[in-house]
Amino acid sequence: MLLPNVYAHGFGSKIDLPIPGYLYWFGGGAAVIVSFAIISLFVKSKSYDDSYWTYNLRNLGLVDTLYKNKSLLNVFKIISIGLFILTILTGVLGAQFPIKNFAPTFVWVIWWGGFIWLHILFGNSWNFVNPWKNIFELIKFDEKPLRQYPEKLKSWPAFGFFLIFAWIELVYPTPAYPQFLGNIIFVYSVIVLAGMRVFGKDKWLDNCEPFTVFFNFVSSFSMTRVTSDGKILLRPIASGLLDVRYRFDQLCFLILILSVVSFDGLISTLFWYDFIGIDVFGGSGRLDVIYVNTVGILLSFIVFFSVFYSFVTIAKIITQTDITVVDLAQRFVPALLPISIVYHLAHYSSYFFLNGQLIIKLISDPFGFGWDIFGTSSYEIVRTIDFILLWNYQVVVIVIGHILSVYVVHRISLRIFKDSKKSIISQAPILLLMVGYTVLGLWLLSTSSI
Repeated sequence: MLLPNVYAHGFGSKIDLPIPGYLYWFGGGAAVIVSFAIISLFVKSKSYDDSYWTYNLRNLGLVDTLYKNKSLLNVFKIISIGLFILTILTGVLGAQFPIKNFAPTFVWVIWWGGFIWLHILFGNSWNFVNPWKNIFELIKFDEKPLRQYPEKLKSWPAFGFFLIFAWIELVYPTPAYPQFLGNIIFVYSVIVLAGMRVFGKDKWLDNCEPFTVFFNFVSSFSMTRVTSDGKILLRPIASGLLDVRYRFDQLCFLILILSVVSFDGLISTLFWYDFIGIDVFGGSGRLDVIYVNTVGILLSFIVFFSVFYSFVTIAKIITQTDITVVDLAQRFVPALLPISIVYHLAHYSSYFFLNGQLIIKLISDPFGFGWDIFGTSSYEIVRTIDFILLWNYQVVVIVIGHILSVYVVHRISLRIFKDSKKSIISQAPILLLMVGYTVLGLWLLSTSSI
């Protein structure tokens, strides 16, 4: 049986009731168009300033004191290693029922569903709590690489690993089975530690470790940035995207992120199973759709990549620019990141708010052995939630993300073309793409789900 809890990102009920359809879909699209008109009116080439406001938070005494406190940083590193070891041990040795085991809740709900918030608010938190990096530094491996990293590979290994991760989350029959999680994390850890030793810590993390690459992307969207000279800069959200220029491999990784979270939304809908001819309530299981969903996750990337490149090609043609399509795509693709992030936030919202409560119980009984270490194992999960409020939160988050994308693409186009008229012309296809994805994103969230 394809039960709702099986398909909700591994386990646990996911409740995303339908948003009143067309009013939200077209209202969201209209909001993006209006924002484009307003941004184009007030941000012009003559008044264009490539900089943005920043404030060094270290000017605040408390922040500066905390930043200088290396012991505090070490505490966070020790906690990250402890949680990492606990996840593996509970997965392998604990009760093999997902909601009674720490590993599935921590990995799929807390870390993957909610950790992104820390990056949006505080910058690249993963850089400080990455357990593999911290273990590597704790063991004091020789950081001199044994071999030179093949530069021609760039970050394609990370692309491949992220695709495997997405396949496990969305396609593999039992992604929340604790022992599977514990084993796969252990095996992957051996690969990461070996890779850092052979090719060097930073080379491996920046090119082959998918979560480092993913959270580096998210950090560009963050309202906080730590500079190389130790400043902690508060800045407008998404403004960091104006500073980046992605390579082709990074462009593909970013589009993969967007396609994966969109496919995740699609396979949560009854529409998908009607489309592929599967009766979710008639005894079918996840094994019955493993092949079609494998093809689906690959096709989703191909479709998103092709659509993006098609619209960029149109932008090149109508502006008659000498810039190549590849170059133009690499310049415009940072504008897709806010869309990816806000859809992640909206898509995982009810999942995180409801199932995230399990961690309160599990910190007292992580192995599912009947312990009550902190007196919270009998905590009653609050199953009631204001769904009208949740729907509106999802809509607002989606629309704000797309408006931020419109702003980013406008600033980028002004930088490329200098002229306001040509800049607006170049944005027309991208705007159409964003409006289309706004409608798609709201439809995915509002359509009947399993």
